[in-house]
Amino acid sequence: MSLIRKLMLHYQQEQKPALIAFIMGLLPNEDLCLDCIKALEQGGCDILELGVPFTDPLADGEMIERFHHRGTKQGLNLKRGLEFAHRVKNSCNMPLILFTYYNPLYRMGLDKFMQEARAAGIEGLIVPDLPLDEMYVLKGYGIEPIPMLAPSSTDERVQMAAQQQAAFIYCVSVRGVTGMRSLPEQEIIDYLQRVRTDTRTPLALGFGISGPQQVETFRDYADAVVVGSYLARIIEEYEARPRLLPGQMEKAFSELGKAREGKHGSV
Repeated sequence: MSLIRKLMLHYQQEQKPALIAFIMGLLPNEDLCLDCIKALEQGGCDILELGVPFTDPLADGEMIERFHHRGTKQGLNLKRGLEFAHRVKNSCNMPLILFTYYNPLYRMGLDKFMQEARAAGIEGLIVPDLPLDEMYVLKGYGIEPIPMLAPSSTDERVQMAAQQQAAFIYCVSVRGVTGMRSLPEQEIIDYLQRVRTDTRTPLALGFGISGPQQVETFRDYADAVVVGSYLARIIEEYEARPRLLPGQMEKAFSELGKAREGKHGSV
């Protein structure tokens, strides 16, 4: 059983959400990115979702899209991302999920990619532009493919995701792209409960989580919460003061941890 699966089952049994951080690999630069990742782990991050810069990131909103374009302009790609993942794995204990679009996998070749990903310590894989009914191509390699659903997903698609028997199902919280925003709380709760009726697979809620308040709001309905744009905003705010950035990342994630326990705002 993968460490991702063990952690998700643990938090499901504890009835509180695992905290998953999304961070774009190698940005603002390799060393600072690694320092930020170490700070996230120190702050209480359970699982790290490591992004690979791509030229056409269809699922990502304006803020994460800026990081994609910064990365590709610097020549960052899947090969560099896997090399960095290996360095992360040697520095941290968190399980790693790679977030990448399908085109870079296709260009590298799935067999070669999976071999190099396993060698780098990757345990899970999210490919947002790969349809559910084509996810079978990712199976059989010893890496957990993570299916995705949206509020607009039909009951048929929900059942298809449930049949994957994945480590968790990534429940996108909005019908659009990633980014911080005000979420329709009851609509999200109803959506999570609808998915829950078809599966006992742990559910992770992501896209649009903008801070501790939302973690606290959804902690009784999701088995994990994915935070990305919230952290990207902190990186943009503090990257000109790099010595302060890791500390701000740790502080932010510590506040998310308090929210997970229902203690956000407590002294």
